[in-house]
Formats: sequence, structure tokens, C-alpha cells
Amino acid sequence: MNEDKAKVYWIVPILVVVVILGAYFLNWEIGARIHPEQTTSDMAELSKMISVQIDDGETGGVFYLSDISIEEIKNINDYIISLNGSVDQYIVLYKRNNKLKIQFKYEISDNYYAYQKYKNNMDIPVDRPAAQKLYEQMLYVVNQVIKPGMSDYEKELAIHDYIVKNCEYGYTDGANEYAFRAYGVLVHGKAVCNGYAEAMTLLLNCVDVENEIMTGYADGELHAWNRVKLDGKWYQVDATWDDPIPDRHGYAGHIYMNVTDDIMDDLHEWNKDGYEPCDSMDYNYFKLNDMIGNYDAFKNKVEFMAMRDRNAIIEYVLTDYNANTYDMSQIANVDGVYGFTYIPESYGPYSVMTINLNKR
Repeated sequence: MNEDKAKVYWIVPILVVVVILGAYFLNWEIGARIHPEQTTSDMAELSKMISVQIDDGETGGVFYLSDISIEEIKNINDYIISLNGSVDQYIVLYKRNNKLKIQFKYEISDNYYAYQKYKNNMDIPVDRPAAQKLYEQMLYVVNQVIKPGMSDYEKELAIHDYIVKNCEYGYTDGANEYAFRAYGVLVHGKAVCNGYAEAMTLLLNCVDVENEIMTGYADGELHAWNRVKLDGKWYQVDATWDDPIPDRHGYAGHIYMNVTDDIMDDLHEWNKDGYEPCDSMDYNYFKLNDMIGNYDAFKNKVEFMAMRDRNAIIEYVLTDYNANTYDMSQIANVDGVYGFTYIPESYGPYSVMTINLNKR
């Protein structure tokens, strides 16, 4: 009998150890089976999963990862495209071979609370005064520029022009962090590209225009801009690049208002595999405003616009521009024009000309 008891005493701790070791070594496999929606081996897919949780206002999540390194995890915010927050920290709960169990904790942004207040009348936490101020400014802008009966394109144009006319590219003294947020655009009136892109998305979401933030490079620098979906087709739009430097308060350019991938590809770079193509000109600003043509049409348009405003800034897409044969001096013969400057730029298969009348 005593021998049997001794055996039991030995067996019990062995079983406990076996169970503990089994639980540890099978931790990842069990969790991955129970939570397939939180399991992935792809960084792009992981970033989308996290973005969904952030967009839902969740403060954290646990994921089961394979073939993703800790170094990649350290840079997770470089992959996440969400105006509602970012990863604040992560904890490695399990690591064995190529498998990781990671707990992420999120920092939810003022954008989330301001948008939820606007759309769902959700109370803004009392400890988020910036979100309250952002909400009030969002409400002001939408009420000011959006009119009943507007099409999605008209809403987009109104929001684009408000942002470009009322924001200056740069940083606010003592509040540089806001330059990267919609708050910088809408409250401070000063921001950089990510702020412009966030403000576009935030306001377009408010008026139910489908859109996305895009990230990549422009002129070799990290950059953010947008794309919108109108009548089932995607278009690229870059409010930052439509805002001239130095700033001209009250003026909005439209060179990058609803363009194709081909046009944007001249100076922008992005992961084309991650987005549906933008290949339509149906809602391109210049096409809708009859601002695409040859030299004769261009000269007639300049003459017409000079009669209306002798200090106009004119943007026009030229189908036949050739720097060696184009005689821009003829613009000086237009009545009311005594001087002008012009800048030609590539525009996909064409060129776009920006002319400043009577400015030297």
C-alpha cells in the first residue's frame, strides 16, 4: 500500500509538469485554432487586422504570428494605415522557433472620438479636450461647405478646396505633433502631408464619400495622400501637393484632384499591389472643367480668364506641349496681360501648365 502511495506521489507531479509543458508548447497552436481571425504570417494582413481593431475603438489585441520577426513588429506602425490610432506598445507572450504570440496595446486618437461624436453622438471622454475641439471644427466645416443635394464629387471638391485654402504647410510652434494629424489642419491651420490626408479622410467619412489614405513616397520623401471612390471608380487626390508653397491663402490648386495612377506615378511611388487601380479620368478636375486641350484652346482659355481676373492663376492640361516649339510669348498679347510666369509639369501622357498672370 505504501508503495502504491509513493507511486502516486511521483506520478502526480510528473503529470502536472507534462500538462504545464504541453500547455506551453501547444500554446500557440491552441490559440491559433481558437482565434483564426487573429492569426497570420503576413505583415500586411496583420496591419489590416490591427487597423480594424483600432477603427472599432478597441484598446488592444492578441495575435498569433508565424514567420514575422520581432524587428518587423518594432516597426508595426509603419504598416498601419488608420486615422483612429496606432500601436502604443507590445508584449511578447510566447516565442518559439518562428512562432510568436503578441499582445498589442493601442493609443486611440482624437479623430476616433470626434468622428464617433459626429456620426453616432457618442460622448467624448472628459479627458480628451482636443477631441472635443476637433469635433466642433469638423461640424463647422461640414456645415459651411456641404450643401443639400451635392454629389459625392462636389462634396470631395468642397472639402479639398477648404483644406487647401485654409491650411498652410508646416509646423505649429510648440505643437509639432499636431502637424501630422487632422487636428493640425482643422484647428491650427498648419500641418504636413499626413495631417492633410487625415483631414481629407475624416471629413469625407463624415459626408459618406468612400476613400482611403495612401502612403508612399513623393520626390523621394515619405508622403501621404488620398484616393476616393466615385461611381464605382477610384481616383487619386493629393491635397498637400495642391497647396502651393509659399502659401497663397484663399487659393486652391487642382493638379492632383482626381488623377490616374499614370499621372500620379510621375512623382509619387506606392505599393501598387495594395490598391485597386485608378485608371479613369471621368471625375478629373480638368476634364470636368473643360481645361484639357491644345495650344489654341489654351490661349483662348487664358484670354477668357484674364478678362474675368487679370491676376488669375490658371492651370491647364496641354495635349500638345513641346518646350522646343511652344511660343509662350503669345500669351503676352492677350488683352489685359502685361506680364506672367509659367511652370510646365509632366501630367501622365500630357503636360499641365500653371500660369500666374501679371505676377513677376
